[in-house]
This record gives sequence, C-alpha cells and structure tokens, in this order.
Amino acid sequence: MISDPTIEQIISGMPSRFRPEAARGLNAILQFKLSGDDGADFFATIKSDTCSLEQGIHANPTLTLKMSAQTYVDMVMGRLTGQEAFFRRKLRYEGPISLAIKLHQFFAPPELN
Repeated sequence: MISDPTIEQIISGMPSRFRPEAARGLNAILQFKLSGDDGADFFATIKSDTCSLEQGIHANPTLTLKMSAQTYVDMVMGRLTGQEAFFRRKLRYEGPISLAIKLHQFFAPPELN
C-alpha cells in the first residue's frame, strides 16, 4: 500500500512542485494556517515566477487559507477539492476568491513512494 507523504514533506516540497507557467505574472503571499496534531503556520511567496516558503505568519498575506492538516493533505492528494472543502466547512479563506479558486493549478501533486 502506498502511503501519503507527511505534512512536512508536502509543505517542504511546495517550491519544487511549483508550476510557474500557471502563475505567470502573479505576485502574492499565500498564508496557510493548518490546525490539528500535524498543524503548522507557513506562507508561500509567489513572485517573478518563483515560489519560496517560510514558517510562521505573514503580516499582510494576499490570501489566507485555514483548515486542518488532514484537510490540506486530502486536498493536495486530490481526494478533496477546495470547493468541496469550503462547502463542507472544512476550509475557510480570507482574500480574493479568484486566487483561492486557481490555487490548485499552481502546484503539481506530490509524487507517491
């Protein structure tokens, strides 16, 4: 049986899974607030077709996503869409809905081992 990557592997792998062609011209700070046992606060900076990652809370993010760490794993692994998570009240966001809707396009899914 293939197991999911850990939340740490998913988060740390975001810059290498970044799809610059999907985010062409975007300058944004994406804040993630993940709750639960494996929860974490981190933000991704997308600027000049690159993505960098930092732990913690950004003072002025463009988009903030709040969910459990498990919901985040389920979304990244393709078991749950952002729209499903939102309508099931598993995901809350603050910021432009247009950016939230496109977010899944910016990152390739993790490779399974």
